[in-house]
Amino acid sequence: IPMMEHHTELKRILNEEPYLCTGHTFVIIDQSGSMRNSDVDGFKSRSHAAYGTLSLEFIAQQLSQRPNQNDLFAESVTVIEMKEEPTAIFERIPFDWILFNRLLKRPNIARPSYGGNYNESLTLVKEMILEEYNNLLEDGAEQEELPNFSLVFLSDGKPSDCNPGHARERTEILKSLVDSLKGRFSCYAMGIGAPETEFEVLQSMVDTVKVNGGSGQFVHAGTSTVKLSQTFSQISSTMTSNRTTLLGEENIPTVNKGPKVQKDFTMRETGKTVGKKMPSDKFIVGKGYTINRFRFDIAAFENKREPWRWADFANYGANGLEIESKPFGKGSERLAYRFHEIKQDVHGCKRVGKTMVAKNSVHLIERETKEAFHQDFCLVQATAYNLAEKYNTVVRTSPLLKSTTEEAKPPELRFLLCHVYTITNDETKEEKGYLVEKMLPGKFTKYNSNNGYVKGVSNGDNNTHTIELASGRVKLEEFIQSFSHWVYEHTAHKMIVCDLQGVLNKEGRFPEYLLTDPAICTRKGQRYGKTDMRLNGIRKFCMTHRCGPVCQGLGLPPMNKC
Repeated sequence: IPMMEHHTELKRILNEEPYLCTGHTFVIIDQSGSMRNSDVDGFKSRSHAAYGTLSLEFIAQQLSQRPNQNDLFAESVTVIEMKEEPTAIFERIPFDWILFNRLLKRPNIARPSYGGNYNESLTLVKEMILEEYNNLLEDGAEQEELPNFSLVFLSDGKPSDCNPGHARERTEILKSLVDSLKGRFSCYAMGIGAPETEFEVLQSMVDTVKVNGGSGQFVHAGTSTVKLSQTFSQISSTMTSNRTTLLGEENIPTVNKGPKVQKDFTMRETGKTVGKKMPSDKFIVGKGYTINRFRFDIAAFENKREPWRWADFANYGANGLEIESKPFGKGSERLAYRFHEIKQDVHGCKRVGKTMVAKNSVHLIERETKEAFHQDFCLVQATAYNLAEKYNTVVRTSPLLKSTTEEAKPPELRFLLCHVYTITNDETKEEKGYLVEKMLPGKFTKYNSNNGYVKGVSNGDNNTHTIELASGRVKLEEFIQSFSHWVYEHTAHKMIVCDLQGVLNKEGRFPEYLLTDPAICTRKGQRYGKTDMRLNGIRKFCMTHRCGPVCQGLGLPPMNKC
């Protein structure tokens, strides 16, 4: 991606979708008269040293450590030059290579002069942070989802505003920031100058932040270029760690965060199993068990009515169930078993209909009733089904996505419809449920996930299934990745459907994707179960998604171009 195009897209995100920002760093650089001194090895002046090491050891180091340079890391930087009055020379601009270049050139423009008042610069930072913070909360962000705010403060001596009243004011400014941000604030102060220079104020600022629940570090870098570089390198490492923590699962708001105990199970054997009898459990209606089958009515759920509708067995004459004892698949939340409806009569017991898949919790502590465990998954799948139907219609009517021949057309996306079977022990009244759906034929593939993984981007996968459209030749998998982006735009940036997985079904006249077990990540409003990684999931998707011909054919705003 061209550097300026990447920069422009990041600016758009920071302005139009500020909730995607994962961090905002405020840099205050002392530009009082003494910063003209030329006592730092290898630099024309202290000002040149400050900007040079800030660029090379702070900005460049963090940028070069990013795993993929094309990912859209929505982080911002504000740079304030401190004289008698503060001046924001760069305000909320992307943390990228364009910023690096501008900072390298800045000391040739900057003109250090007069005194340096700490408090006015700190007050400006406080006002900017609290405005951004309150806007995010008003827009629906939760405390755990807010970006990290960091202050990097470079000075070569004590402030001009140095009487006791000024000291109390500084303490209140920093304390109020830490209190408001509930610990999501860090202060890194660096002293540039001879050993006898007074830096008690910088040390006191860091101590105030740490005592009140924030984090920080003070370092006297002196006039050594090596010490300046090492200090910025340490700060960079700390901020990289903070960024990783923010995007980790521990920062996902959940209703029930408790220890989970995994069930004791053995996976089904793979390989040559044809004709081999697998252990299974059978349940027959009237033979100690009551069995019911339900479908989930999303319209009733959305209207706050009872969403479960009773349904007949899938196959005529069926009066029982057979579930293999060993799962053949395992996900983060569920186990998958081979499942059959069975018919028990005077002639014996036999399977009826096709093999299906039954899913229940991988954890011991779950209540596996349709209401307590399976409802979230049914809601996600039904929501994804409805969105996919709308997406298919939009694709069909897009001029740029029409096939050039009648023998082909863009693949449609179909999410499996699922039912829940409940099995109640007539004696103990214990009930458990299984979410059941059809068995997918063919090679099962994960196309993207709720943690930022995108097939073909993260691991260099090369897909050969293509179609010739009015806009050119397109990989079929582009339609899956574009669906997640389309949902984000269609819902006004409120959610994405991700964790897309399933098979490419080529049995009919036209190919179609049959998908199951999606995740929905939301920014605000309705939660969608335990796989809803909320704003973190959306942030990760927006970082790694690559817009291609399908996104362009649908007229979606560019998120990240191939």
